[in-house]
Amino acid sequence: AILTQNKETKLAVVSSEQSFGCLTTSACIVSARAKVLSQKSEAIKKDVASVVEQGWTPINETLINSVEADASVSTGSGPTPTAENANTHLQLGDLVIVDSNLPPSSNPPSPLKSGTNIAVEGIVAHLGAVKFARGDDWIGIRLTGSSVGLGRNNGSVKGVHYFDCGDKNGVFTKRNNVKRQEREEVVESEEKKESEVQVVEIATEEHNSMSLVETRQEQLWGRLLSTDYDFALERDSLSLLLSFSSSKPHRDALMNTDAVINGMIDVIQLHSPDLADFQCHALGLLVSFTLHLHKPDVKLTEILCSVVESRTRVLQISRDNRLLHSTKEMLALAVSGMENMFCSFMDADEKLRSMQIASDLFVFLADSLFKGPKSRRLAASKTDGVIFYRLSSFFVLSLGLESLRASILSIKFVSSSIRFIMMAAGLVSFDCHIPITESEGGEYWNSALSHCLFWLSCNMVQLSQDYLGTSYDALVADVESSPRSFLFCLEHIADKKFGDTSSIGAKQMLAKLELFAGT
Repeated sequence: AILTQNKETKLAVVSSEQSFGCLTTSACIVSARAKVLSQKSEAIKKDVASVVEQGWTPINETLINSVEADASVSTGSGPTPTAENANTHLQLGDLVIVDSNLPPSSNPPSPLKSGTNIAVEGIVAHLGAVKFARGDDWIGIRLTGSSVGLGRNNGSVKGVHYFDCGDKNGVFTKRNNVKRQEREEVVESEEKKESEVQVVEIATEEHNSMSLVETRQEQLWGRLLSTDYDFALERDSLSLLLSFSSSKPHRDALMNTDAVINGMIDVIQLHSPDLADFQCHALGLLVSFTLHLHKPDVKLTEILCSVVESRTRVLQISRDNRLLHSTKEMLALAVSGMENMFCSFMDADEKLRSMQIASDLFVFLADSLFKGPKSRRLAASKTDGVIFYRLSSFFVLSLGLESLRASILSIKFVSSSIRFIMMAAGLVSFDCHIPITESEGGEYWNSALSHCLFWLSCNMVQLSQDYLGTSYDALVADVESSPRSFLFCLEHIADKKFGDTSSIGAKQMLAKLELFAGT
């Protein structure tokens, strides 16, 4: 990963004979981690839903605490288990061994069929009390590998559903019959399977064997990563994939690997500050694919729009600064991807949806800065500037399509555009002023200002006023804290602060406002 970040060594790495092997391994690591996170998230949702649905008074606290603990560990926020406490605190999704030779529990039906004396392995799928026996130290296990078919149920006992699995693939046992399977044991148990995969590779056509290897590698990495709470390996893998995506053969192979695409989409849709860096890398890789599409991609369009919708809601309700920062980074990436796909790969409905959700985001960001405390404007960052730049650039695309322009041309949106222009104009004497410096992304703020001036100037026509049901003079007056303050901002942009497109846009707007004032 380090070598690919250096221009002098990147080409050698990407063109090496081992590059496709690195690509496959990196893809498997990313896909495996995505599956681990998604499975744990689904397990948490199902268990919480089961608690709420059945109204179990005795186990509510126990189960919810275990779910919260699992969420903490799965996202890397809580203490990393040590060798001493690894078997004390089991979590949903842990790989475990159920050993009939372990000390028997006090109340147990044996987890296996009578007469058996073997250990089975599986994944923890339920923690806590059950309806069929007393005690709150029951473990429900979904059997895996060679243990499949040795269970006693399908995750349901006496009509009560605890978790999902196939018939005879589920068992329940007491806590002291279970021990966590450590990483070394996983590697050892997989060595024979890996050798079998190598034989399959030789005997099968290349593309089929690659698929089998990826599947087996994903299973192995999934087991290893289920007890790994550091995302460094996944971040390096995503970095490698981004570097390899600059090569057409590698990029084509990657874009056609559904497991990786689906895995990244699943992870991107999770919400946790501890996953933010991993999610940003994953979204960045998906956005890079939008530059190389040859046909519409409904799945990619949907995830980009969903990110904008869901992360806008996060901005509206969250007060966690770390989560807010990562959310803004993801929003900037998603809007960039929508812009790449807008003209050639979105149908009319997708264009309308993407433009509407982008305008909602812009209105919220601009109004929260303008109407919020001065400290919020002083703290405006480069990330904020990047989002405004991406959004304003996206809105320019609507100018050639009357139906789309009308869909976002509202009093609320025009008012927010006026507010943004006033904040970014550079008039220090105004309370709404946002200090823009080169170190804090001044080029993005200035570009966003140019786009806003251009978009608003193009829409300053009588038809737009008729559609809005009011005049631009009236809209400006509603936004201004004092008379002529918006005109002062435009004059400052035109005469003193900027050149090129910003000053030209400000001059055009001044001329149009003067014409409207005289009619």
